[in-house]
Amino acid sequence: MTAYIVRRLFATLPVMAVVALFVFFLLRFAPGDPAAIIAGEDATAEAIEAVRAKLGLDRPMVEQFLVWTSQLLRGDMGVSIFSNMPVTRLISQRLEPTVALTLSTLFVAVALAIPIGVVAAWKARKLVDRLVMGFAVLGFAMPGFVLAYILIYFFAVQWQLLPVQGYQPIREGLWPFVESLILPSVALGITYMALIARITRASMLEVLA
Repeated sequence: MTAYIVRRLFATLPVMAVVALFVFFLLRFAPGDPAAIIAGEDATAEAIEAVRAKLGLDRPMVEQFLVWTSQLLRGDMGVSIFSNMPVTRLISQRLEPTVALTLSTLFVAVALAIPIGVVAAWKARKLVDRLVMGFAVLGFAMPGFVLAYILIYFFAVQWQLLPVQGYQPIREGLWPFVESLILPSVALGITYMALIARITRASMLEVLA
């Protein structure tokens, strides 16, 4: 097993190299001058050249790629041109809500999908099965943002049970943390729930047969 994992890890190296080349040259050959964008619309030619020298865009393309790759391997992703903050700090600020939303969405999808799929297989070709599968198809077909607007309108605006937006870290209390994740988790989890429910139903039917 260890040898297999090591082989698979080494097999990803060429793929990562190709992706790195593609991303680097795609950004370099994209229309527009990053130095001019950062300097601003009213910047002079000298100011644009100063920004270009600061970013290393005046160096040869091969040297730029080597510098970019070495910084990437060290975990240095540079500074954001919008917030003027290190990219790693911006990622770390958004890591907790991203992981929390991912896990809560997975929990909602699995907790709903498995019972629904089992019931649909148990009552195969009956009214319950048709209703469950119809709900699954509707959940899979409905865009997530449409469902999100519906949930916000009823649960946040009309009934005022949950917050409209925002995220509360778990260190500020368990219930505010859970409360801020309910609506986005349900809106995102319904799509995955529909897919998992159909797979569960098919597997259960195969076992029962």
